[in-house]
Amino acid sequence: MIELLPSRLENELSRIISPGEKVFVKLRGTFSEGLVCTSTRVIILKSGFMTGQLFGTNTFQLPYAQVAGVQVRFNLLTGYFELSAAGMQSSDKNFWNRDKRFSPAKAPNCVSINGRGNAAKFQDACEFIMTWNNRRA
Repeated sequence: MIELLPSRLENELSRIISPGEKVFVKLRGTFSEGLVCTSTRVIILKSGFMTGQLFGTNTFQLPYAQVAGVQVRFNLLTGYFELSAAGMQSSDKNFWNRDKRFSPAKAPNCVSINGRGNAAKFQDACEFIMTWNNRRA
């Protein structure tokens, strides 16, 4: 499950990956967003206007031990992947909402998804994260 991310995100990923850290999952979101699962952590990268990161990138990362849950919420054509940790307050998001409180594109711990095939890939990533988390616990 390795997909090429937008160049800005690929550059940021290469900057933050530690020597010896392996990438197992790399998925592209609807906008300039990416989900990366490595041998040590889960990373969500964002850049671009639609994500609220016009001039830079946003990196949200959690070690597997701190992952409390992952989920894919998908409706007819659109949805989002959400990563959560203990103490994080979650609220329902809406793919079409541009308010930063309710937009998965602007939430640092979410990745926007469109298409059933993409949703299935992110669901597989959820299973990978929880399996990897249990294996390391």
